[in-house]
Amino acid sequence: MTLSATAARVMSLAQDGHTDDAIALSQSALEGAATSPALEQAGLWYAIAVTEHVRGDGSAQIAAADRCLELAEAAAEPGWAANALSMRAMAQARSGAVEGALIDLARSEVALAACDDLALRNWAHTGLGYCYLELRLYELAQPHFEAAVRIPASPIPLVEATTIDLMNLAEMYLRWADELERVDPAHADVVQHRTVGHQHAAAAVAEARRVGAASFEASCEAMELCSRPLTDATASLEELRTALASPLHRAHQGGRASVGTALARVLWELGDRSEALDVAHEAARDSEVAGDWQVAASARWLLVELEAAADVPGATAGRAYGQLLSRVLWQQRLSTLQGARAALDVERLRRDNEIAVRAAAEDPLTGVGNRRALTEALHAAEVGAQVEVGRAPTSLLLIDLDAFKAINDRHGHVVGDEVLRAVAVALRSVARAHDTVVRLGGDEFVVLAAGADAAAGQLLAERATRAIAAIRIDSPAGPLSLRASVGVATTADGVEVGDLLERADAAMYAVKGRASQRRGA
Repeated sequence: MTLSATAARVMSLAQDGHTDDAIALSQSALEGAATSPALEQAGLWYAIAVTEHVRGDGSAQIAAADRCLELAEAAAEPGWAANALSMRAMAQARSGAVEGALIDLARSEVALAACDDLALRNWAHTGLGYCYLELRLYELAQPHFEAAVRIPASPIPLVEATTIDLMNLAEMYLRWADELERVDPAHADVVQHRTVGHQHAAAAVAEARRVGAASFEASCEAMELCSRPLTDATASLEELRTALASPLHRAHQGGRASVGTALARVLWELGDRSEALDVAHEAARDSEVAGDWQVAASARWLLVELEAAADVPGATAGRAYGQLLSRVLWQQRLSTLQGARAALDVERLRRDNEIAVRAAAEDPLTGVGNRRALTEALHAAEVGAQVEVGRAPTSLLLIDLDAFKAINDRHGHVVGDEVLRAVAVALRSVARAHDTVVRLGGDEFVVLAAGADAAAGQLLAERATRAIAAIRIDSPAGPLSLRASVGVATTADGVEVGDLLERADAAMYAVKGRASQRRGA
């Protein structure tokens, strides 16, 4: 089984509630994962984070998300980074670390904007929407859930992916309606959100049946049943009674508490007030073990509404107090929403500044550094040499392409530009991770290698020469081969960092002169 297939299996097991099996399978897969591509490893760690989320182990969820993020950043894949950040944000949100969650969500949003992979975008939208829903930021969750439904792609094959997206949308609208009703029962959006939520729940049922996602079908059916409009009260009554009595009813959105709340509404609508109150009381008791305060709030709100309408002593005052608390929570929600938007603005500004700084030090044609980058790198090396006594030498390579003007004149600047880009790639491939590669101008490049003595600098020059000689560029006249002259200078007694470029230039012309003499001999 491939690592991606294993990750898919881990996800499916976790979402079906078999978290112990999911963890066992993932641990077995990790033993041989080191040789797999980094992005496949990232996918497995994301699946582990999802499993830990289902288990409720926030610390393990954060650790798995961090590993996924490390792999994504090492592979320069913003899509997996966006997913890892949203998963980490979810763990923080559930632990009450709202500020940290908002910062990670903002980073996830920015990473998502840089992602071109549709499948990873789909999951990132889902993760962001899910975390915003956890924070009751419905306005921010909505566009993400809707975007996920529109993208028919998944980084790990999951037949139930679209079903989950539709369930998320349904749950978001229904929770939005429930909370808004407690704040302002007469608000027009209460009915509108419930209607839209029911439509998505019905679509989720149809999708689950279409793809054979049996483990999700019951949950979808329960959600659709509980969200039906009261105009369907008569038709829904017996189905709700059956669902409430069934031991096979899957727990979703609070399980029995949600079904009982829906049944109480229907009974009240049909005029059976006594049974409606009995069922509402039972639903309120069931909500105490639902593990979801919003389910409990909905069940208890309906109970106090029905009791107030039935003139139960003290119910009117209880209803007024409940509505006051609901309005306080709504204001708190709006403050969090403002904080989320501010965090996103700050993160976008930070990213824009980062891009601007990088662009100012980057050669637009080749993507390597420009003169400014070299100046900054030389200054850093110079300061380091002054501060750190006995610091290791620094070597500078100046690379000049032979006969580049003839290539431009004969084949045109399009081919010439392709040559320069290929040389930049070749130099990056031989340079060390912390070396600075720069296009000085025209066909001249520089590699600044801190910590490289004369022997290491000469070895790097030989590798650069061979890498450039191995380049082949297609042209109308046939493949082009390249040659380069490389001069090396290294700091030593009497040779400072500031002298390197001039000395390397002289060394490069000496190499070019010797090569010219050999060709003329």
